[in-house]
Amino acid sequence: MLWQTLNAAQAFTLSAGALIEVTDAEPVSASAIATAVTSAGYDVRRVSIPTGCADAAILTEGLTAQSADVRHWSSLAAARTARRQGGVTILLQPADVYSGLEGLSRTLRKEWPESVAFAWTLPRGGGPLVVQGLRRGYPDGELNQSGELSVAAPGKSLTPPSSLPGSTPSVWLVTGGARGVTAACAIELARQAGGTILLAGRSEVTPWPAGLPETGDIKILRGLLVERSRQSGARITPTEIDRTARNLLAGAEIRQTVASIHAAGATAAYIPLDAGDSAAVAAALSQAQEKWGGITGWVHGAGVLADKLAADKTEAELRRVFAPKVGGLMNILEAFDARQLRHIAFFSSAAAFFGNKGQSDYAMANALLASAGRLLARSAPDARVKVFHWGPWAGGMVDAALASHFEAQGIPLIPVDEGARIFVNELLGGRRDQVELVVGEAWATT
Repeated sequence: MLWQTLNAAQAFTLSAGALIEVTDAEPVSASAIATAVTSAGYDVRRVSIPTGCADAAILTEGLTAQSADVRHWSSLAAARTARRQGGVTILLQPADVYSGLEGLSRTLRKEWPESVAFAWTLPRGGGPLVVQGLRRGYPDGELNQSGELSVAAPGKSLTPPSSLPGSTPSVWLVTGGARGVTAACAIELARQAGGTILLAGRSEVTPWPAGLPETGDIKILRGLLVERSRQSGARITPTEIDRTARNLLAGAEIRQTVASIHAAGATAAYIPLDAGDSAAVAAALSQAQEKWGGITGWVHGAGVLADKLAADKTEAELRRVFAPKVGGLMNILEAFDARQLRHIAFFSSAAAFFGNKGQSDYAMANALLASAGRLLARSAPDARVKVFHWGPWAGGMVDAALASHFEAQGIPLIPVDEGARIFVNELLGGRRDQVELVVGEAWATT
């Protein structure tokens, strides 16, 4: 992915005298924006909540000093009330804070084709630059002090590095890495780089019950557990049977991942950890570094889904999605100095770059990761920072039903082995100036 200055691209048009509402969520910015936009010949009203009756709404919720989940939820809620057929909604966010409102605007354009939504990233004190954006009808992007817009656009396909540089063994922290596609990437990383790989995840390693035949099929396992409870005379509900089965399979998968990393020649350990719990993260990483040495590589692959259209999304669902991916990011960065890292990899989603129906919260969380990656690449220039905007994998969160959906849309799935090789090649040997990568076929038309 490349960032480039936009010379000409009219995304919308607002005539002189158009009615524009500016939200007061961030009063200082709202005042500056309202004054500048009024001077430019527009009819401006400052409101606490958009009415949905204006030609355009400029939302300052993303400029507040509140936590990431509050800022993004407030922006989504304000966008819902600002929604109007043919209307324009502009979501504002600061350039020096981790933020992902472009993930929201890209998703809203898919869910609300009758209206227009864009996200602009502003420098501090850059409220008056909004006038430039309105006059030129800017799409998503980052405005500089001159009023020019930088936009992210797909670049040319990259050729994998012909060889990987040698490096001293690292201590890797892989959050969300003991199961699924992140585990496959951790195993490939062990093959190529060695070192010590600390897998951190929320699942407990539940031991397999003695005498129970081992299986990886959850339906068979449920049946075995039902039969076991019948023979013992225990009364267990179907919900308890399902929970037990899932915990057993999770524990088995974690043990297999650890064993595979050892077989690849690296050292592995599993750390039960909720990345969204700041105190637990600080304690766990302190203990881990005392035992294994300073962490020099970090792969952040944690994430959950709570898909629902933006019009129906709840704050609780957004918080659930933000907790491991965004809360985990913040907590880990607070737990140790990022300048000690030589490698940083964030697992984002193509939803952040293209938007995706039903995934406004997931798109925002992943777009925020990209924002963090760009800022970390500047503040930690000695580290190789990579943000992977993954398309759908043939595994992980993609079950059989979702795989069929992608197949019907003509979107091929990323084979697990191939995705893992792409990850390691880029993380260890990719160009340092190429921070963001879109991996897989684009789904911009779905």
